[in-house]
Amino acid sequence: MPIDIEEFEDGEEAERTTAELIIEFLLENRDAAFTRSEIATAIDRNPNTVGSNLSRLKERGLVRHRKHHWALTRDLSRVAEAIRFSDLLSTLTLEHGPLIASEEEAEAWADAQPDQLHPSETDNKEQSGENRAAQQSSDH
Repeated sequence: MPIDIEEFEDGEEAERTTAELIIEFLLENRDAAFTRSEIATAIDRNPNTVGSNLSRLKERGLVRHRKHHWALTRDLSRVAEAIRFSDLLSTLTLEHGPLIASEEEAEAWADAQPDQLHPSETDNKEQSGENRAAQQSSDH
């Protein structure tokens, strides 16, 4: 796969994620829909990996799915925002290193999780419970 001349000049090509490759492929071919296998072949990735990534991208509203075919969402501003976010994370990682650099560090972060919910999460759950109760009483 060709790379941009700036990437060539900078040295090693950064490894792009399967999700990034999928979005790039569908963006370049946004006038068509493709099967999982067609996408996997086009981006040279395992079809099962592509399938998992397509499901996650659909949950985030970045792709559409109908029967066996997948296409980019019609909401291109949503795609643009996701690309900006991805670029920002890549820049931060290049400048400061990965947020979590090892399995041990990941375990340390997981172990540091509080036993209780953050107050903002508790407030949201209480509000949704109040909203449900109000809705149920208005239904009767």
